Amino acid sequence: MNSPAWSLAALAAACLSLAACSPASGSGGKIDNAIGIVQCDEYLAKVAACINQKVPEAQRTPLRASVSQEYATWKEALANPVHRAALPQACTIAEEQAKDEYARYGCAM
Repeated sequence: MNSPAWSLAALAAACLSLAACSPASGSGGKIDNAIGIVQCDEYLAKVAACINQKVPEAQRTPLRASVSQEYATWKEALANPVHRAALPQACTIAEEQAKDEYARYGCAM
């Protein structure tokens, strides 16, 4: 049985590891979609705006793919009540961790 603390740590770690990945391809279309958790939706909106407005075109695809993976992980977590409860904090952590990465493009998270 998973404890809520373990689940939050595992979910946050998964989100952070996905945020650090930059796959070479991917459409990234899902980063503009909401998942229904305020902290996650706000983070995804900030990242989408940054990528679409400030990231050079040649660097957008890998960033979109990475964020799409994050989105998919969070969307999947919605099905489990324990993971769903951990999402607000996990998304807040992911946003905090993304600040430096997106600051280099002139984006404030």
